[in-house]
Amino acid sequence: MSRAFRDMMIAHALQEVPNECCGLLLGRDGVVERVVAMKSDPPAPDRYYMDPVQQVEVFTEMQKHGQSLIGIYHSHPQGPAGPSGADVHMAYHRGVAYFIISLADADNPGVRAFMLQDDGFEEVRCVVT
Repeated sequence: MSRAFRDMMIAHALQEVPNECCGLLLGRDGVVERVVAMKSDPPAPDRYYMDPVQQVEVFTEMQKHGQSLIGIYHSHPQGPAGPSGADVHMAYHRGVAYFIISLADADNPGVRAFMLQDDGFEEVRCVVT
């Protein structure tokens, strides 16, 4: 992932404080080509709910351009960059990276990535270029 895309996710997270932000990472062959900030409806400080109408629009456009879903991101305005109980409960996309942005230290946001496995999340390495 490019540093610019990572910075876009962090900026989105900071913009949505005190609520969680959410968004999608689209691309090809595991390479992120586009970051899409999604609307969380309703906004909440401890979980996110991607707007279903916007999801359909983004997925239709993604398929039209031959892209695939590479990742899903969201923020933890107060908590660590690790999956919460709600994150584990709500996750169902296998083969997609889940990026979590921690704003516990807003001057130094943390970003970590995880993949959904049979027994929960497993952290994966994300290369920022």
